[in-house]
Amino acid sequence: MQTAPMKRTRTAAAVVAKKQTLLSDAVAGRASCQSVHRSSANPPVKNYRRSKSDWHLNLFCDYYGVSDNFSLSNFGKNSTLQASLVQHQVFQDFDAFAESIRDIDSRMLLRNPQQRIWSTSSVDLDEIDVQVGRLGSGNIAQGQLRPDGYMLYLPLTDTVEYSANGSILERNSFAILDPGCEFCISTKVEHDWCVAFIPSRFFAQRGDPPEEPSRSCHVTLPDRLAVAQFRTIVSDVMNAAFTCPDFEASLAAQHARSEVLQIASRVFRPTRTVESKREGRPRVARRKIIQHSMNLLEQRARAHVTVGELAAAANVSERTFRAAFREYFGVSPSRYLQLRQLHQVHRALLAADPDEETVSEILMAHGEWAFGRFASRYRKHFGKLPSQTLLMR
Repeated sequence: MQTAPMKRTRTAAAVVAKKQTLLSDAVAGRASCQSVHRSSANPPVKNYRRSKSDWHLNLFCDYYGVSDNFSLSNFGKNSTLQASLVQHQVFQDFDAFAESIRDIDSRMLLRNPQQRIWSTSSVDLDEIDVQVGRLGSGNIAQGQLRPDGYMLYLPLTDTVEYSANGSILERNSFAILDPGCEFCISTKVEHDWCVAFIPSRFFAQRGDPPEEPSRSCHVTLPDRLAVAQFRTIVSDVMNAAFTCPDFEASLAAQHARSEVLQIASRVFRPTRTVESKREGRPRVARRKIIQHSMNLLEQRARAHVTVGELAAAANVSERTFRAAFREYFGVSPSRYLQLRQLHQVHRALLAADPDEETVSEILMAHGEWAFGRFASRYRKHFGKLPSQTLLMR
């Protein structure tokens, strides 16, 4: 009589050991599982389902045994999870996420929130900062890069339109940020990205410096091979740093850094940059239009500003201003002003003392008088009422 085959069972320790072995084999190093401190002090929040393409989160969740449908209540509201050399941060607050992005001084505006979850994973590769981000929303990121290096920005979500200073990033294209350049990167819906910040001196040491930087943000022509290589390197670096605590000092890290520099030298070639394919005013004119309008907004930070006043400050017709503004930011001037107002009120509510100020007083100080309509827009955007934000202090 034949006996039924014994059912294989694996203990939790065996599962962890298997994952360690697989990850170690992938990077030819030894694995060392690091502890993760979790907090469940916050009330439960909506579960966050990951896409199969989110390899940076897949790695984290698979390595630490977190399910595909995990709850952020396990990690706290805004949590930092340190695993070996990788810093993984998960945010439910958009402003906190914006402040976590390295190497830039930026202001971010939230667009079309869907998941209300934002996260970053970052590794310091001997002064080359490699960072991967996932946004559960669209956003407008406007700011300035550090003056001592270049940044490669690569979209990771093929179904989303990304624009950089008004230029559409086609599939398999990079955005290149020159040292100290001003930039505006815009997306409409949830998306992923990865970046590498490379100090200028590395190119000089290689004897292969880029052209004299123009302090601009520009988009490259599509280069499928360079993009595939860059994505692979970033993925492998994250894998290696997750599993090997001594990766940063290893020969493998030096090779990875060298490969990042090789790809950067390739995409920095001047023949590979391209201006926006959209028809309309020349880029220089558009840049001046945006600069004049932003100067007015800074001068009148809390005052009510109209689209007509912005057009007058740029010395162009309102129609020309609207076209140039939409091309650069990806939204109409009216929508931009509305987003700006929402974020200004949001920050004011967070900074206010609920024992000293009321929501109505804060709204009136920002020129809002239709409290009900504003509260509806605010809740749709931030997921809570203004009164709830005020009590979060």
